[in-house]
Amino acid sequence: MAIYGRLSRTTEASTSLARQEAACRAFAAAQGWPVMEVFVDGNVSGAVPPGERPALSRLCERLDQFDVLLVWRADRLARSLTHFSEIVQLCDGGGVRLVAVEDGWDVSTPHGRFAANVLASFAEFERELNRERVVSAQNHMRRLGRWTGGRVPYGLRPAPNQQGAGKVLVRDERAEPVIRELADRLLAGDSPTRVAADLQARGVPAPRVHNSTKPEPAPAAWSHKSIKIVMTSPTLLGRRIEHRTGKVICRDGAPLQFWSPLLTEAEYDAVAQLFESGYRPRRPNRPSHWLYGIVVCGLCGKNMKRSESSGAETLRCLGALAAPHKSVSIRADAVEEWLEAEIAERLTDAPVVEHLYRAKRDHGEEIARLRRYLTDLMEDRRAGVFSTPDAEAVYRSEYRSASERLAAYEAEPSVPGSWYMQPAGEHMRDVWPRWTPDQQGSYLLGCGVRVLVDPPPRPRMRVPAGERCACDLGDLAPFDARRAA
Repeated sequence: MAIYGRLSRTTEASTSLARQEAACRAFAAAQGWPVMEVFVDGNVSGAVPPGERPALSRLCERLDQFDVLLVWRADRLARSLTHFSEIVQLCDGGGVRLVAVEDGWDVSTPHGRFAANVLASFAEFERELNRERVVSAQNHMRRLGRWTGGRVPYGLRPAPNQQGAGKVLVRDERAEPVIRELADRLLAGDSPTRVAADLQARGVPAPRVHNSTKPEPAPAAWSHKSIKIVMTSPTLLGRRIEHRTGKVICRDGAPLQFWSPLLTEAEYDAVAQLFESGYRPRRPNRPSHWLYGIVVCGLCGKNMKRSESSGAETLRCLGALAAPHKSVSIRADAVEEWLEAEIAERLTDAPVVEHLYRAKRDHGEEIARLRRYLTDLMEDRRAGVFSTPDAEAVYRSEYRSASERLAAYEAEPSVPGSWYMQPAGEHMRDVWPRWTPDQQGSYLLGCGVRVLVDPPPRPRMRVPAGERCACDLGDLAPFDARRAA
């Protein structure tokens, strides 16, 4: 038999998982039922469907391994009549006896099934009442101006309620200078992306990290979107959003003031207008450089992107927004010229290769089918299906043929699918001049060729590309003439 226990959260008034298990074990011992396994879902609501609970879903998958399923009370299984009926049907289909210790019913009997359905209906009714009480209490707290939980807008923080119980939201002194800086820089013409990168580089906590109540919050970065959310929130003007409608709370047609404003109406409208109108017309996307995906940054390993500096086309990397680094850039024509020379020198005798996929060879399913077939033949013979001389001859022929096929499959090793290279019949020195830059880039990228670009020893120092770049030939390394020499 198996025992299942569940608990939404641990309080003094709740029945702990250990007490539930002890009560079920005592009942099982009195009945003489051996307990094979215990399944426990901690911190899981009874409203969660059975398939979404870790322990209960495992129990349902292995239900056919048990004769009895023991629970402390019906509401441990579910607080929804639909979910409870689903579990009862699974038990019926698997021939499993469902018993609740505290409620005193056994679903294998008609009276027990009736009592179980009634208790499950009351459990669902109780859950709905609890939900209504919670919603009513939260609405009442909001009317009193108290904080009911959830994400706090940037610029506010929870604090003890000086007028009574609970907490209220007050101005966050740590966030005020950041909001003031954001407003000043945006109104002065700085772009949100540039401001976000600067805040991130200075280590200013992003809103999600700043307002988190967890001791170790998940990392987050400043971005254009996060700055827009912060700077277009009506809380900067001291106003509050109504929970259900999402509108600013008003009285007699005028917005109510809940906190001291951090921006003037003119500043707030100007910042909002910047986000609505945009900072500059968006330029059409340019095609990627033919070396994109091949040239990578020597500091972070990310692909270097096309850029323009002083009218010259460059490949550049600043790192990720969450982990920026100093700029690594190189003129595109310089790295192209250097890479051309590297390929001409190192792959002068290399063949052009094509990548082919070798399908896997695995006869596992056929081996299992033949073994089942042989077992069925033997069971049929024992049952007398092949009792006549002609039938016995058929049996021997089928058994011999299946055994030979099984032995052949078992002797053949399984080979996983894999990619391999095959010369295409031409040499790099012949086809490289005929290819377009896009064809050259596609071939090198498909062969895993990478060019690692390091920053110069000093900023803006002119260094030949050969002293900053290193080429990894990837799949073409076996044809490297320099290594052969």
